[in-house]
Amino acid sequence: MAAVRQRAGGAERTCRPPPPYTRSTARPAGWQWRIPTQRRVGNGHIYSRSFMDDDEAERVLRKGVEGALLAEPRAIRFKAGHRRQFWRGNCIAIGLAAGFLEPLELTSLYLIQEGISRFISLFPNGDIPDILRVEYNRYMQKKFEQVRDFIVLHYVATNRDDTPFWHYCRTMSVPDSLRHKMELFRETGRIFRYDDELFARPSWVAVMLGQGIMPERCDPIVAALPARDVANSLQSMASR
Repeated sequence: MAAVRQRAGGAERTCRPPPPYTRSTARPAGWQWRIPTQRRVGNGHIYSRSFMDDDEAERVLRKGVEGALLAEPRAIRFKAGHRRQFWRGNCIAIGLAAGFLEPLELTSLYLIQEGISRFISLFPNGDIPDILRVEYNRYMQKKFEQVRDFIVLHYVATNRDDTPFWHYCRTMSVPDSLRHKMELFRETGRIFRYDDELFARPSWVAVMLGQGIMPERCDPIVAALPARDVANSLQSMASR
Protein backbone atom coordinates (compact mmCIF):
# COMPACT_ATOMS: atom_id res chain seq x y z
CA MET A 1 0.00 0.00 0.00
CA ALA A 2 1.96 2.99 -1.20
CA ALA A 3 -0.47 5.64 -0.01
CA VAL A 4 -1.89 5.03 3.43
CA ARG A 5 -3.81 7.37 5.63
CA GLN A 6 -5.07 7.32 9.17
CA ARG A 7 -8.05 9.25 10.48
CA ALA A 8 -8.13 9.50 14.24
CA GLY A 9 -10.38 11.06 16.85
CA GLY A 10 -11.39 10.67 20.47
CA ALA A 11 -14.94 9.88 21.55
CA GLU A 12 -16.95 9.82 24.74
CA ARG A 13 -17.00 6.59 26.73
CA THR A 14 -20.27 4.71 26.52
CA CYS A 15 -19.64 1.95 29.07
CA ARG A 16 -18.19 1.73 32.58
CA PRO A 17 -15.87 0.22 33.39
CA PRO A 18 -14.18 0.35 29.97
CA PRO A 19 -13.28 -3.01 28.39
CA PRO A 20 -9.63 -3.95 29.12
CA TYR A 21 -8.62 -4.47 25.50
CA THR A 22 -8.19 -2.76 22.15
CA ARG A 23 -10.62 -3.73 19.39
CA SER A 24 -9.42 -3.97 15.78
CA THR A 25 -12.13 -4.37 13.14
CA ALA A 26 -11.59 -5.08 9.44
CA ARG A 27 -13.11 -2.52 7.08
CA PRO A 28 -13.56 -2.51 3.26
CA ALA A 29 -10.16 -0.88 2.61
CA GLY A 30 -8.29 -1.39 5.88
CA TRP A 31 -9.18 -1.59 9.53
CA GLN A 32 -10.50 0.47 12.43
CA TRP A 33 -9.26 0.58 16.00
CA ARG A 34 -10.94 1.45 19.28
CA ILE A 35 -8.84 1.99 22.43
CA PRO A 36 -10.69 2.66 25.71
CA THR A 37 -8.95 4.82 28.30
CA GLN A 38 -10.04 6.22 31.65
CA ARG A 39 -11.46 9.42 30.17
CA ARG A 40 -12.25 8.76 26.54
CA VAL A 41 -12.13 6.21 23.72
CA GLY A 42 -9.49 6.59 21.04
CA ASN A 43 -10.61 5.76 17.51
CA GLY A 44 -8.83 5.51 14.20
CA HIS A 45 -9.30 4.19 10.68
CA ILE A 46 -6.29 2.94 8.71
CA TYR A 47 -7.03 2.66 5.01
CA SER A 48 -5.38 2.51 1.60
CA ARG A 49 -6.06 5.52 -0.57
CA SER A 50 -5.66 3.26 -3.60
CA PHE A 51 -8.98 1.64 -2.65
CA MET A 52 -10.94 4.32 -0.75
CA ASP A 53 -11.12 8.11 -0.89
CA ASP A 54 -10.83 10.34 2.16
CA ASP A 55 -14.52 11.26 2.41
CA GLU A 56 -15.65 7.64 2.41
CA ALA A 57 -12.95 6.76 4.94
CA GLU A 58 -14.26 9.42 7.31
CA ARG A 59 -17.79 8.09 6.94
CA VAL A 60 -16.55 4.60 7.81
CA LEU A 61 -14.80 5.98 10.88
CA ARG A 62 -17.82 7.91 12.13
CA LYS A 63 -20.13 4.96 11.59
CA GLY A 64 -17.89 2.73 13.69
CA VAL A 65 -17.54 5.13 16.63
CA GLU A 66 -19.56 4.47 19.78
CA GLY A 67 -20.46 7.71 21.52
CA ALA A 68 -20.06 11.30 20.37
CA LEU A 69 -16.76 12.43 18.87
CA LEU A 70 -14.98 14.96 21.06
CA ALA A 71 -13.31 16.64 18.07
CA GLU A 72 -13.18 16.46 14.30
CA PRO A 73 -11.13 13.48 13.05
CA ARG A 74 -7.56 14.32 12.06
CA ALA A 75 -6.06 12.98 8.83
CA ILE A 76 -2.50 11.61 9.05
CA ARG A 77 -0.87 10.43 5.86
CA PHE A 78 2.15 8.12 5.95
CA LYS A 79 4.15 5.91 3.64
CA ALA A 80 5.02 2.53 5.10
CA GLY A 81 8.68 1.56 4.95
CA HIS A 82 12.11 2.50 6.26
CA ARG A 83 15.29 4.23 5.17
CA ARG A 84 17.88 2.35 3.15
CA GLN A 85 20.51 3.57 5.61
CA PHE A 86 19.61 4.32 9.22
CA TRP A 87 23.14 5.44 10.12
CA ARG A 88 24.89 7.57 7.54
CA GLY A 89 27.89 9.76 8.21
CA ASN A 90 27.57 11.05 11.75
CA CYS A 91 23.74 11.01 11.77
CA ILE A 92 21.40 8.24 12.93
CA ALA A 93 17.67 8.12 12.13
CA ILE A 94 15.56 6.79 15.00
CA GLY A 95 11.80 6.64 15.42
CA LEU A 96 9.69 8.19 12.67
CA ALA A 97 12.87 9.53 11.08
CA ALA A 98 13.94 5.91 10.52
CA GLY A 99 10.66 4.55 9.21
CA PHE A 100 7.11 3.61 10.05
CA LEU A 101 5.09 0.45 9.65
CA GLU A 102 1.35 0.65 10.04
CA PRO A 103 0.17 0.54 13.67
CA LEU A 104 -1.72 -2.77 13.70
CA GLU A 105 0.68 -4.28 16.26
CA LEU A 106 1.90 -1.05 17.91
CA THR A 107 5.56 -1.74 17.14
CA SER A 108 6.94 1.80 16.84
CA LEU A 109 8.15 1.97 20.46
CA TYR A 110 9.89 -1.38 20.08
CA LEU A 111 11.76 -0.20 16.98
CA ILE A 112 12.76 3.03 18.72
CA GLN A 113 14.09 1.05 21.67
CA GLU A 114 16.00 -1.31 19.38
CA GLY A 115 17.53 1.62 17.50
CA ILE A 116 18.75 3.27 20.69
CA SER A 117 19.99 0.05 22.28
CA ARG A 118 21.93 -1.04 19.22
CA PHE A 119 23.54 2.37 18.89
CA ILE A 120 24.67 2.27 22.53
CA SER A 121 26.13 -1.21 22.03
CA LEU A 122 28.08 0.09 18.98
CA PHE A 123 28.94 3.49 20.47
CA PRO A 124 31.93 4.75 18.47
CA ASN A 125 34.99 6.79 19.25
CA GLY A 126 35.77 9.87 17.19
CA ASP A 127 36.76 7.83 14.13
CA ILE A 128 33.37 6.11 13.55
CA PRO A 129 34.63 3.08 11.58
CA ASP A 130 32.47 2.17 8.60
CA ILE A 131 31.91 -1.34 9.95
CA LEU A 132 29.86 0.12 12.82
CA ARG A 133 27.47 1.76 10.38
CA VAL A 134 27.24 -1.42 8.32
CA GLU A 135 26.40 -3.51 11.38
CA TYR A 136 23.84 -1.02 12.68
CA ASN A 137 22.09 -0.75 9.31
CA ARG A 138 22.07 -4.53 8.89
CA TYR A 139 20.58 -5.05 12.34
CA MET A 140 17.86 -2.41 12.05
CA GLN A 141 16.82 -3.54 8.58
CA LYS A 142 16.38 -7.06 9.95
CA LYS A 143 14.23 -5.77 12.82
CA PHE A 144 11.97 -3.83 10.46
CA GLU A 145 11.63 -6.85 8.17
CA GLN A 146 10.67 -9.15 11.04
CA VAL A 147 7.94 -6.76 12.18
CA ARG A 148 6.81 -6.28 8.57
CA ASP A 149 6.35 -10.03 8.09
CA PHE A 150 4.12 -10.37 11.14
CA ILE A 151 1.93 -7.44 10.10
CA VAL A 152 1.64 -8.62 6.50
CA LEU A 153 0.53 -12.05 7.74
CA HIS A 154 -2.71 -10.50 9.06
CA TYR A 155 -3.60 -9.38 5.54
CA VAL A 156 -2.31 -12.03 3.17
CA ALA A 157 -3.72 -14.98 5.16
CA THR A 158 -7.28 -13.66 5.02
CA ASN A 159 -10.19 -15.56 3.49
CA ARG A 160 -12.05 -12.32 2.88
CA ASP A 161 -12.63 -11.47 -0.77
CA ASP A 162 -15.64 -9.15 -0.78
CA THR A 163 -13.83 -5.90 -1.71
CA PRO A 164 -11.02 -5.03 -4.14
CA PHE A 165 -8.73 -4.25 -1.20
CA TRP A 166 -9.08 -7.64 0.42
CA HIS A 167 -8.82 -9.41 -2.92
CA TYR A 168 -5.53 -7.61 -3.46
CA CYS A 169 -4.32 -8.66 0.00
CA ARG A 170 -5.14 -12.31 -0.65
CA THR A 171 -3.27 -12.40 -3.95
CA MET A 172 -0.34 -10.04 -3.32
CA SER A 173 3.24 -11.32 -3.29
CA VAL A 174 4.88 -11.74 0.11
CA PRO A 175 8.51 -11.73 1.25
CA ASP A 176 10.29 -15.08 1.06
CA SER A 177 10.88 -15.00 4.82
CA LEU A 178 7.14 -14.83 5.51
CA ARG A 179 6.26 -17.39 2.86
CA HIS A 180 8.70 -19.81 4.48
CA LYS A 181 7.10 -19.36 7.91
CA MET A 182 3.60 -19.85 6.51
CA GLU A 183 4.54 -22.99 4.56
CA LEU A 184 6.43 -24.46 7.51
CA PHE A 185 3.43 -23.97 9.79
CA ARG A 186 0.97 -25.25 7.20
CA GLU A 187 2.97 -28.44 6.69
CA THR A 188 4.19 -29.18 10.20
CA GLY A 189 2.55 -26.84 12.71
CA ARG A 190 5.95 -25.49 13.73
CA ILE A 191 7.05 -21.89 14.31
CA PHE A 192 10.64 -20.84 14.96
CA ARG A 193 11.97 -17.47 16.09
CA TYR A 194 15.10 -16.00 14.55
CA ASP A 195 17.58 -13.45 15.92
CA ASP A 196 15.48 -12.65 19.00
CA GLU A 197 12.62 -11.30 16.92
CA LEU A 198 9.86 -9.42 18.72
CA PHE A 199 6.89 -11.74 18.31
CA ALA A 200 6.98 -15.04 20.15
CA ARG A 201 5.59 -18.34 18.89
CA PRO A 202 2.18 -17.96 20.60
CA SER A 203 1.62 -14.72 18.69
CA TRP A 204 2.46 -16.32 15.35
CA VAL A 205 0.29 -19.36 16.13
CA ALA A 206 -2.64 -17.17 17.16
CA VAL A 207 -2.63 -15.26 13.86
CA MET A 208 -1.99 -18.35 11.72
CA LEU A 209 -4.88 -20.28 13.25
CA GLY A 210 -7.09 -17.21 13.51
CA GLN A 211 -6.66 -16.55 9.80
CA GLY A 212 -7.40 -20.13 8.84
CA ILE A 213 -3.92 -21.54 8.26
CA MET A 214 -4.26 -25.06 9.69
CA PRO A 215 -1.35 -27.50 9.93
CA GLU A 216 -1.57 -30.61 7.79
CA ARG A 217 -0.20 -32.75 10.63
CA CYS A 218 0.56 -32.41 14.31
CA ASP A 219 3.95 -32.35 15.97
CA PRO A 220 5.28 -35.96 16.23
CA ILE A 221 6.29 -35.32 19.84
CA VAL A 222 2.70 -34.45 20.73
CA ALA A 223 1.42 -37.46 18.78
CA ALA A 224 3.60 -39.73 20.91
CA LEU A 225 2.13 -38.46 24.19
CA PRO A 226 -0.85 -40.13 25.85
CA ALA A 227 -4.07 -38.40 24.83
CA ARG A 228 -5.06 -37.92 28.47
CA ASP A 229 -1.85 -35.99 29.21
CA VAL A 230 -2.46 -33.69 26.23
CA ALA A 231 -6.07 -33.09 27.29
CA ASN A 232 -5.00 -32.29 30.87
CA SER A 233 -2.38 -29.85 29.62
CA LEU A 234 -4.90 -28.07 27.40
CA GLN A 235 -7.41 -27.92 30.25
CA SER A 236 -4.78 -26.41 32.53
CA MET A 237 -3.99 -23.68 29.98
CA ALA A 238 -7.69 -22.97 29.45
CA SER A 239 -8.33 -22.58 33.17
CA ARG A 240 -5.43 -20.13 33.53
